[in-house]
Amino acid sequence: MKKYTLTLLFLLITITSFAKKLYVGTNAEFPPYEYLDENKLTGFDVELMELLGEKSGYTIVWKNMSFDGLIPALQTNKIDAIIAGMAQTPDRKKAVDFSNPYLFFDTPHLVLANSNSSFTNKKELKDKIVGVQLGSMQENFAKNLGANVRNYNSFLGALLDLKNNKIDGVIISEESGKEYVKSIENIKIIDTIQDKVPGASIPFKKGSKKTVEDINNALLQLKDSNEYNNLVKKYFPNKTVIQ
Repeated sequence: MKKYTLTLLFLLITITSFAKKLYVGTNAEFPPYEYLDENKLTGFDVELMELLGEKSGYTIVWKNMSFDGLIPALQTNKIDAIIAGMAQTPDRKKAVDFSNPYLFFDTPHLVLANSNSSFTNKKELKDKIVGVQLGSMQENFAKNLGANVRNYNSFLGALLDLKNNKIDGVIISEESGKEYVKSIENIKIIDTIQDKVPGASIPFKKGSKKTVEDINNALLQLKDSNEYNNLVKKYFPNKTVIQ
């Protein structure tokens, strides 16, 4: 019996040792998608990635880093994938392989201004200073408005400058923007922008065909499942999953 127990223990250790690990990078400054709660990484993207790993046979190992460092980390083999609300822009497609989009609900973006400003809509920010996170899709939105774009390493830095009247506006995703408006004084929502490009996807190292297929298959399983619907209800109670 003792010999049998030892053999079983050895097999379990061996299986664990050879489990497929997927090193996933994120930037935990984007509630409710990814953020730290008492130093624990959590959020919609985080829980979704864990579910995708579970369904596709990967153990997720998390790496929290700056947003602008994510793709370089992918290209230098420090991580295998990224989940951080990244859109499939033409430039990014040249550098990485993307999964299918994973947000199956409407995801507009908010235009924010200082509460004491006279701005009432996004068109008024033409030629004004608009802060965005470096490398984010909001950078293109700001350029399309004709704004003078100021890049930040994090949205928090941009929002604090907006609060202190150092810039004129910030463009940020809807749900994250709402969270920050609750917690930071002197900022207000003045307008919205609808995203016309494919939604947020998971970037992988170039040549990761098998892994991308595994994650895409897991996404198909999850899309119409109660697991996905419950996750959306948990983090976005006012959103409806698009079938």
